[in-house]
Amino acid sequence: MIGSSPSMTAAAITRKILGAPLVTSKNAPYPTDEDYATGGCEEKWVRIEGLPATTVGSARPRQQPKPRPAQRRVHHRPDAIVIKAKNATTYADIVRTLKADAAVQQSVGSSVQNIRCSVTGALVLQLRKGVENAPSLGAEVDKVLGDVTTASAIQHTSMVEIRDLDECATRTEIDEELARSLGAPHLNEEVIKTLRKAYAGTQTAVAALPDDLATRVLKLGHIRIGWVNCRIRDREEAARCYRCWSRGHVAARCRGPDRTELCHLCSQKGHEAKDCKGQPACVLCQERGADDHRHTSMSSSCPLARKITQARR
Repeated sequence: MIGSSPSMTAAAITRKILGAPLVTSKNAPYPTDEDYATGGCEEKWVRIEGLPATTVGSARPRQQPKPRPAQRRVHHRPDAIVIKAKNATTYADIVRTLKADAAVQQSVGSSVQNIRCSVTGALVLQLRKGVENAPSLGAEVDKVLGDVTTASAIQHTSMVEIRDLDECATRTEIDEELARSLGAPHLNEEVIKTLRKAYAGTQTAVAALPDDLATRVLKLGHIRIGWVNCRIRDREEAARCYRCWSRGHVAARCRGPDRTELCHLCSQKGHEAKDCKGQPACVLCQERGADDHRHTSMSSSCPLARKITQARR
């Protein structure tokens, strides 16, 4: 095609390619109807007349996107009402008093799954799954029993992290967006436990949400706060014993030393954390001879706490 224009040359080559016959191999029969139906001939066709022989299967596979990390499944734990007697009143008398009140029988009685005593001797009314008004039920029980006992509701929560927040994001703004996205107007700023600076001028918030709301927000994966689509990830923490302050077990199964009389900040006796004037000291790291023990025993920055948490993931 000497003297032809580039457009004419390209058109001629295109016609030649499109007009080239297709065969499976030299002197091979044409595919049968069964081959067409099953797709058995798709990987055998090749071009002839000097064109490179290629098959469908030899094409470079498309790179698949990175799979999203699997979220931890949140275990739904039922809420409970804890009743502690102040005097010699027996728990049998307390239960009789509650059952004698018609209003409590209707509201609280229908919501209770079982009744048991805790390790510390308190009476626990474990509520049914799906009961969402545990605080109001606890207040109602406390009102009926009066000064004889103290009754309070326990709501189980799960910790989630909200990442990539801009520097201007506030606790109020985060709480309002969580309440709107989850359809839970009763949320308040207390669910946001920490809001700290992260990398590249961003912030990370840690929220404690009821188990059902934590499951829903983890399924969302992202939430828009301000101008940013923020990532939501679970934050799994090892259980902490409030008797010996170690991680990995709870007080009911504790076999360590009793540190309930020590100050949470300086690990010394004789005062409470609110009146502490000493320097932070971690009794757990001191016992292990660690050089870095200038942090509180309850701090999440404790190297021992981080090691146990990472081992659980």
